This record gives sequence, C-alpha cells and structure tokens, in this order.
Amino acid sequence: MSSAETARLGTQPAGNGRQPRRLRWLGPVLLLLLLIGAAGWWLYASSWTPPWVETDGLLSASGSLEADEVLIGAEVAGRIVDLVQEGDSVDADQVVASLDDSLIQLQIRQADTLHLQQLQIIADRYQLRSPISGVVTRVPLHVGEVTTPSQTVAAVANLNVLDLTVYVLEKDLGRVQVGQEVIVTVDPFPDREFHGVVTSTNPRAEFTPRNVQTQADRLNLVFGVKVRVDNPDGALKPGMPADATFPPTP
Repeated sequence: MSSAETARLGTQPAGNGRQPRRLRWLGPVLLLLLLIGAAGWWLYASSWTPPWVETDGLLSASGSLEADEVLIGAEVAGRIVDLVQEGDSVDADQVVASLDDSLIQLQIRQADTLHLQQLQIIADRYQLRSPISGVVTRVPLHVGEVTTPSQTVAAVANLNVLDLTVYVLEKDLGRVQVGQEVIVTVDPFPDREFHGVVTSTNPRAEFTPRNVQTQADRLNLVFGVKVRVDNPDGALKPGMPADATFPPTP
C-alpha cells in the first residue's frame, strides 16, 4: 500500500460514524427527568405555606390552637365510683369524680365529736371538684379504676379563650409587641376574623419545630410568640390550625 493510500485511510473515522443507540436516547430521558422534577417542585412550592409569611407588608405566622387545661387529681388513693365524661360542661366547685369513701363514712358514724370534724375533712378529699367553670377536655381514667395521689383524673378548660403559639423569625421580632392586637383566621371559617392579643414572647431563640415541612425552614432561628384568642361562641377548637396576622406596630 502506498503512503498516499495509507494517509487517506488514516483520515477516515473508525466505524460508520453513528452514535451508539443508548447515547441517542440518554439526552431526551435526562431532559424529561429534569422537567418532571421542576414541575414537582413548582407544585410543592405553590401549595405549601411556611409558618411565617409576609403579605402586603403584614407579618403572618401559623400555629395550632391550644386550651389552657386545669388538671384535676386526688389527694388520696381510691377507687373511682363516679366520673364525668369528655365534653361535659362543669361549673366551678362542681364534683367531677367521686372515690369510694365507704370506710371513711363508717368511721364518721362511729366517731365521737372530737374526731368527727377531722374525718369529715378527710371524706371531702374523696370528692374531686373542678376549680373553674369550663368543659371537660380529657378523662384518662374510667369508673372502677384506682387512682393514686396527684394522678390526673380529669382535665377542664375554659374554651372561651384559647392560646395560639406561632413562631416568628428573629429578624421580624421587632414587629411583635406584648399587648399587640392580632387578627386570627382558620380554614373552617374563611370569612371570619377572630380577635387575639400577644401575651408573651419566648426570651430565647430556638430552631423551628420539627413539624415544619422542610429541613431548610427547621434550621431557621425563631422566637415563639403566644397569642390569647377570644372564642366567645366556641367556634374554635383545641388543635385547630390557625393563622395570625400582625398589623404594623406604631
């Protein structure tokens, strides 16, 4: 073979010049995956609202409504013979649970005048009374069970006022003041506004609670802000998600 032919053959590309089949479809597949990922991110970003947003210059934050419960327990051990149920309305000083006091009653009938008053005071401890007027929110025990001293038998809360804890970014804390009026809204009543007042702010910053959706937001430093919300007709319920809007401070 001559040198000219060798040079001519050396300049020709090896093979038939076509790309392998797997390389031809690799590009479109990668493009399709990128488009699917971008569409998923857009849907997520458009549907999720972080626990703090800023709309029209107003600071907003989200949280859950909570009731300020009073826990009722016994000073003595005893078997429960009568007990209220969850949802019952009670008045202050109303009996919510009774313990078996048959032994004390027997001692009262046999006691002399000197010890009678002391036994009556002990017998009164077998009647558990609510210190406030409100609604029974929890009853962890049942009739027939034996309770121990300081064990919670029932919980009562005044649902006319609820607490809302929201979290505000550190940079926005200057826009929140104790005593500041707040507008509270909930999803079940989109056209209704509830009145709230800021009662306290946590003195220390903390990382956003774990129930926030994304890890990036959980790494933000925030301050917990407690809002007291009026609930005169009982429309709001403990555990209900709520949004608080803070008007501009003067």
